Amino acid sequence: MATSYTYHFTSSPLNLLVLAWFFGCVACQIRPGSQLLASENIAWDSENGTFAFGFTSLDSNERLQLGIWFAQLPGDRVVVWSANRDNPVGKDAVLEFHNTGNLLVTAGNTTVWTSNTSGAGAETAVMAETGNFILYNANLRTVWQSFSHPSDTLLPGQPLTASLELTSKQSASNSGYHALKMLQQPTSLNLALSYNLPESYDQSSDAYTNYSYWYGPDISNVTGEVVAVLDNAGSFGIVYGDSSSGAVYIYKNNRDDSGLASAPNETIRSSVLRRLVLETNGNLRLYRWDDDMNGSRQWVPEWAAVSNPCGIAGICGNGICNLERSKTNSSCTCLPGTSNKAGDNDQCSENSGLTGKCNAQHENLTSDFEIITVQQTNYYFSQDSIIANYSDNRTVSKCGDACLSDCECVASVYGLSEEKLYCWVLRSLDFGGFQDPSATLFVKVQSNWSASYNGEDAPNSGHSDSESEDRRNKILVLPIALTMGVLFGLLCGFGSVFKGSLGDGTLIAVKKLERVLPHGEKEFITEVNTIGSMHHMNLVRLCGYCSEGQYR
Repeated sequence: MATSYTYHFTSSPLNLLVLAWFFGCVACQIRPGSQLLASENIAWDSENGTFAFGFTSLDSNERLQLGIWFAQLPGDRVVVWSANRDNPVGKDAVLEFHNTGNLLVTAGNTTVWTSNTSGAGAETAVMAETGNFILYNANLRTVWQSFSHPSDTLLPGQPLTASLELTSKQSASNSGYHALKMLQQPTSLNLALSYNLPESYDQSSDAYTNYSYWYGPDISNVTGEVVAVLDNAGSFGIVYGDSSSGAVYIYKNNRDDSGLASAPNETIRSSVLRRLVLETNGNLRLYRWDDDMNGSRQWVPEWAAVSNPCGIAGICGNGICNLERSKTNSSCTCLPGTSNKAGDNDQCSENSGLTGKCNAQHENLTSDFEIITVQQTNYYFSQDSIIANYSDNRTVSKCGDACLSDCECVASVYGLSEEKLYCWVLRSLDFGGFQDPSATLFVKVQSNWSASYNGEDAPNSGHSDSESEDRRNKILVLPIALTMGVLFGLLCGFGSVFKGSLGDGTLIAVKKLERVLPHGEKEFITEVNTIGSMHHMNLVRLCGYCSEGQYR
């Protein structure tokens, strides 16, 4: 016999709206005892069929996830929420809305996922037209909703509070992932994109296990909740205050006249489909569905948080990101002592060749290691990975020597920031590197590394000799081309040459430059760095330089 329910409401317009919608969609209501079988192609749809809730393929027909997707669009399903993407199931899985009010995904005798709502009074489930799957109690109060447990996608009207985060799918090669969340600063909140290391890393310090590479505007001196939200008009930003009265745009759609403040309270879906996605590569991108884009129906990108792909930490694992000529695409080069896992061209990972271990007496074993120079390359690193900063090293090669002489060091970075020299000595290489003409990276490897592999990629990289040569050329062409120009600029410029000697008796030639480099301190240091890291039988090695006022 069917159970009857009595609902009590106040007479506010909002409650009347909810009441009219709820009872107007009897067919959308899911009752306790309902099930979905992964072996059947059946889902629970929203009222107008915009969204569906059920089992869908993760990456093949054999690996399934419980998710929400756009149900009426052509092509592959675009999933906007997943309960178990990192723990897929097979076709023997079952979703049950249990009589206790709990949502359960089971595979055999194993519980794979649960909403943890037993005893919370959930009596009805609804797949809403907004893309939110909701459990209601007898008073139509929300007991659980998918909007409060986001995956990698934010839909219009879905609030991302300070306690929530978007997370990208984990990298197949090293299990690292990217996240979008609010970060608490000393005096403010920031919405930030971060790259997070695999859980197998030391979790004793959050500063060590993640690196933030993009920040939204500072939110300070506010009361009430701070929420990031995408509105129905396609604008993305942050609302704050006791009644969401304040708003800061991160991206504003030119056709948005309503403003962000009302976005967290929107319950009606816009006629234009949009989604904000934290992609596997670490970029945050806004898409709009276009029914007539050059004669086809497809998702069209409207905005991205990061325009330069190499500005994303971890995009190459711990390898080096190389920006292509298009400025929108990039390729990856693994560091000396590292390799690709499982032949993944876009991710590099550490192996035993890259090490800076000390012996039992914490002594340095300098003879066991050597330094490999990676020109015009900088690196993302956390504060916890810093051993020291030797800003008084005026010579490029000394920065490499500083790493070689420190048993904990695995690499050092030399360059110029805000007209100041730096030499960061690092104990770890985790977050990836990028091309930077003003910096030089020194990587410590085992002394037999280059001899054993003759400068080729580390073993098990999955590349042939011709592929390795091609990959090395990608990173070497730019430094060589720039170096020739630098040499003609410095060595062939106007100036007088003097003979001199160092304190140890070494004879040197000193050239005083005149009217050669009017570009400023940064450009001069960049060119000196390039020459200082070069070694060739027909070149005299650069021992040092002077840059003081107008004198070079």
